[in-house]
Amino acid sequence: MAWREIHHNFLIDNYSPQENVDNDDGSGYYKTHDNFMVYGAQGMKNDFGGHDNHHYNNVYAYAGQAMGVTNTLKGHEDWFYNNKVVLTGTDVGGVQCQENSTKLADNQYFTSAGNITECGKELSMLQLETGMDAGSTVQKTPAAAT
Repeated sequence: MAWREIHHNFLIDNYSPQENVDNDDGSGYYKTHDNFMVYGAQGMKNDFGGHDNHHYNNVYAYAGQAMGVTNTLKGHEDWFYNNKVVLTGTDVGGVQCQENSTKLADNQYFTSAGNITECGKELSMLQLETGMDAGSTVQKTPAAAT
């Protein structure tokens, strides 16, 4: 199947905010990149057999969590990298943490407290113990004027 792209958009989730991009019911082979997305319970959503969804170079502003994704087959994992994510919560979200894990790297997370958990652990501990989300950082949410 050919890759499809969702790119260079300004998306505002202002009515019943659920997901910024909803890849489910078997959605696959989407490259979602270079978008600015505001609000939503989660940035990337993928369930009911969705797979091979890549989110990169996006800005997610005021999302509850970065993602909620389902399990995938080896070689068909979801990817989430090089994103800037301003969260209203303090957890990356529903990441696949075990076998065939979600591939995350080089993200910049921002929370009100300046800390974040992923797979039930503080980001720095997860990186140290598993190598997941390598190169990603967390900081306090900057002022809106910034």
